[in-house]
Amino acid sequence: MIRRSLMLKLIAAFLGVSLVAIALVAFFGWLSATNEFNRFISQEAEANFVVFVTNYYNANGSLNGIEDSLRARYLSQTQDTQDPPRFPPFGLADPNGIVVLRGDSYTLGLPAPATDFANGTHILVNGKLIGVVLPWSRPAPRNRAQVQYLERTGTTLAMAAGAAALFAIVCGLLLARTIVRPVRELTTAAQRMAKGELGYNVRVQSRDEVGQLAAAFNQMSTDLKRADQTRRQMTADIAHELRNPLTVIGGYLDAMRVGDLQPTPPRLAAVYAEIQHLEHIVEDLRTLSLADAGALALNRQTVGVNDLLERLATRYAPQAAQRQIYLRVEPAPTDAVVDVDEARMMQVLDNLMTNALRHTQGGGEIAVKAETTVDTVRIRVTDSGEGIAPEDLPRVFERFYRGDRARTAEQGSSGLGLAIAKALVEAHSGKIGVESELGKGATFIVELARVRETTPAQDDAADVKGWNWQTAT
Repeated sequence: MIRRSLMLKLIAAFLGVSLVAIALVAFFGWLSATNEFNRFISQEAEANFVVFVTNYYNANGSLNGIEDSLRARYLSQTQDTQDPPRFPPFGLADPNGIVVLRGDSYTLGLPAPATDFANGTHILVNGKLIGVVLPWSRPAPRNRAQVQYLERTGTTLAMAAGAAALFAIVCGLLLARTIVRPVRELTTAAQRMAKGELGYNVRVQSRDEVGQLAAAFNQMSTDLKRADQTRRQMTADIAHELRNPLTVIGGYLDAMRVGDLQPTPPRLAAVYAEIQHLEHIVEDLRTLSLADAGALALNRQTVGVNDLLERLATRYAPQAAQRQIYLRVEPAPTDAVVDVDEARMMQVLDNLMTNALRHTQGGGEIAVKAETTVDTVRIRVTDSGEGIAPEDLPRVFERFYRGDRARTAEQGSSGLGLAIAKALVEAHSGKIGVESELGKGATFIVELARVRETTPAQDDAADVKGWNWQTAT
């Protein structure tokens, strides 16, 4: 019922506008044609009348008795034809302004109004004024052929208007079907999605607004399906991540409760480590939820990017040396400054560095490098690990996603580090990406807006504190 109502409304609207336009065009076309035809008839009748007056004057030397002669002529035509013309409405005055032919509004023998005499059509014979055709208001008479011509013109206009109306109806039907069909498909798809059938797509049949709506619906449907799958997977991953430490804690406590194990310091330390791991997961989830809600508080301040890199090098140099990994940190060539929450940005770099250490074997290399442009600062964290498979690259920042499913939380990975890094960078209106080839390591790139505290000339000449932190195996 709703679909039919929409189609009927579209057809009625299109047909109504079309019929009004057709009626106006037909009416004004008929009016214009009739007026022009009447003007043509009047001009022709006046020209014939002037010829009659000229011939009468040439034959009689004056205009006396012209009205009786004209009436006698039309009376003879009445006897000779079945369609006699009406008596012409023309008034005629002699050169002195005296009415000699009354027409439709003048009095015979009286002077014609001066204005009418001046505005009338002057009749000349050999340059001599013999009379003036006075203005007239009654339409010129029409013969049967002329009447039939106007009738045929009206019939033609009516037929053209009818054909245009029929064409408007057909176009309205086609247009309504063109609009309603994709709307109907979108309605059906929306109803199926409401029943839980996510990922259902409709056909995109055009590139207009309706086609763009269908394409946007398909994208929304795909995104909803992906989001639902991600939600289900994340729920399963959270349950898995929480189950492992809870299982360990529950096993230790149950064994201690029944007396199978004694609460020794190493065992209590293991339980405490699992509790800390649970707290870490919960805190990471809280950070992500705040970022998703846009409620993540940032204490922004201007920080030198080289200061961030120096703190990072100081923090991770011992771990790299202990694992025999070559750590190389290259500061920016200029003293670039960024407006960030220093603690949150260090958390981003910590996560990237932890990820790099996790994937780099002994004897490998990790390089941290800062690059600057006029408006941006880029921090690159490159490792020489196993790299990331092409099918895993689009998903490395998803929550709980691990390209290597064999890696467990016991190896220090909860699957939230990169997701948190992405959320924090985007909270700073920055960008984060990854470049990698399988077997050739990976490079994570953080891009932030640069705060320019000096003029370009001063910046180029700035004396940056030179250091290049390296740890050798």
